[in-house]
Amino acid sequence: MHARHSRALQTSLRRLRAGGLASALFMALLGAARADSPPTCRSEVDHIAETLRTQRQPELCPRCADRLVATLESLYRERKLPTSLFLSADAAQWDDPQTRPVMFSGKSRAGIADGDRLAAEIDSGYGPRGVLRLIYTRANEPVALATPDRKTFIPVTYCIASPK
Repeated sequence: MHARHSRALQTSLRRLRAGGLASALFMALLGAARADSPPTCRSEVDHIAETLRTQRQPELCPRCADRLVATLESLYRERKLPTSLFLSADAAQWDDPQTRPVMFSGKSRAGIADGDRLAAEIDSGYGPRGVLRLIYTRANEPVALATPDRKTFIPVTYCIASPK
């Protein structure tokens, strides 16, 4: 009788270990799948902002960060800059880096030639224009956030819209 209980106990332990191993394997695969999924654009912008702070570079104002999130989501989802936030550099026709005409309040310049790529100013759209620019390809693929002098160049990782 003792041997029978011992065998039953050993069988139960083996099943438990096998189940535990399967459960651990499932959790590891689930964790790997989550790690492989792209970050939200909000978390990507938070990472960029933290990198700017760490490098003691100009920071993203809260409104600028929100605009960058909306811009990245639009570029990845629709392959275009949000027209509510940007105006082409040609159409804007203002050169003073610290002012913008009243009719363009809320808009930032985009389509600024940057070698074989383009740049869009990342600022609040109100008041002085910012020193940070989103560099993107002519196919509207984000590349990096940079200062005009290119002393700071932070690559942008593919991201998805935050769940609503």
